[in-house]
Amino acid sequence: MLSAIASVDVLTWISICIKALVYATSLTAAGTVLCSIFLHALPASEVAALKRFTVWLALAAAVLSLIRIPLRASFLTGGTWQGATDPMILGMVAQSPLGISVAVRMIGLALILTVLVPARRGRIAAGLGALLVAVSFALRGHALEEPRLLLGVLITLHLLGLAFWIGAFMPLYRVTGMDAKDDAGRLAHEFGRKAIYVVGSLTVAGGITLSLLTGNMLAAVSTPYGQFFLLKLGGFLAIITLAAWNKMQLTPALQRGDPAARCKLRRSIRWEATFILLVLLVTATLTTISAPIVL
Repeated sequence: MLSAIASVDVLTWISICIKALVYATSLTAAGTVLCSIFLHALPASEVAALKRFTVWLALAAAVLSLIRIPLRASFLTGGTWQGATDPMILGMVAQSPLGISVAVRMIGLALILTVLVPARRGRIAAGLGALLVAVSFALRGHALEEPRLLLGVLITLHLLGLAFWIGAFMPLYRVTGMDAKDDAGRLAHEFGRKAIYVVGSLTVAGGITLSLLTGNMLAAVSTPYGQFFLLKLGGFLAIITLAAWNKMQLTPALQRGDPAARCKLRRSIRWEATFILLVLLVTATLTTISAPIVL
């Protein structure tokens, strides 16, 4: 793993960072939509704030996704500026799996903007957009290995669960900072109850995906891909540990009206967000400089 990192050039690091930002903005935009649909304990004021936040995230995700096209074109021509602006090279990239992935994501992000429509059809269209954003990441990279359809479904489910988790950070953080203690307790309780199913789907989908990609999960740790995956798993376990503490200790304290629980939960959310960012950075590195080896 260290040798793989040491061989990475500046352009590849830029590509990795942009990819991580695409993950973060796209999944958070999709996740805030899912939270506005499935978290019924959200106060009306927070739903409105979440919708505005979603729009900015979707626009940022669209810009960052488009930047990946000239970056890839530059990479294909040895890291030159001419390659990044060459119409023929850009056309090749646009027709590649990366280009198709970006195109589907742009459609999904455009649909997410309908979250502002004050009607049920707006929520349905935005929810479809969130699904397309998750699907877009399953249209390239390791998801193209066989069995392609099963891998695509697993990766899509994995990303939808992760998006819901990430999307809950902002409303939870904001509501626990308000004076309405009942709102904070209800929201934390509802999220914790639904997050149990999210954790299960993330764990099962991730485990099956690794098994399909490598053929032998234990032997895979000897490869750079398996080592990156273990690093990602370590970050995920840290998040799960914090989430379990939130559910078992902090949420009941919030419901009792314990003022100290608010500060502790907000601090825990900040740590969870930090670990999520690290996981996304590791994922971007994993999918850029290493490939699964079937053992």
